[in-house]
Amino acid sequence: MNGEESSVTKLIKKLQLIPHVEGGYFRETYRSGTEPMTSGGHTDLSGTVLFTEPDHKERNVLTSIYYLLTREQPKNYWHRNKSNIVRYFQGGDSFKIYLISPKGQLFSTVLGLNVLDGEVPQKTIPAGYWEAIELQWGNNGWGLIGEAVAPGFDYRDLELGTDDLSTEYPHLKQVIRQFLKENQFD
Repeated sequence: MNGEESSVTKLIKKLQLIPHVEGGYFRETYRSGTEPMTSGGHTDLSGTVLFTEPDHKERNVLTSIYYLLTREQPKNYWHRNKSNIVRYFQGGDSFKIYLISPKGQLFSTVLGLNVLDGEVPQKTIPAGYWEAIELQWGNNGWGLIGEAVAPGFDYRDLELGTDDLSTEYPHLKQVIRQFLKENQFD
């Protein structure tokens, strides 16, 4: 690149993104009633909160992030959340979203703007579903998603997938292992 920054590096810097535990990069852009990125991904009681069922824990009403996958980091690993998540396509290359329902059904959707070819510009991920995302190869080498979580995201509500998913859903072992962090089951 002759000393020039790549467009991905520029995008990461411009949006002030940091590495995400699920893979890729992110930045919290909104946390209801309080300053984003100051609570370290936990409920900020100085903000607008609500109580969630069944344990009546306080959660910010809504959070939102930018989320970026790149050719170098094209996968978002299996995870599930206790809150609903709405993902919005923002730009770049499309994404394939994989979901496993609590009953073990596998679903996939392509998130993007090519609606006439079956892509969707937004997708709701129900609470309790396992999810993984893969960047689709295109001309950009990156894809950007906006994400809203309600009740607001809290790391205590996040569960990362392990190879135990293959035991729970043996009929999905092949796709599950594609989206586990490397060497997790060696």
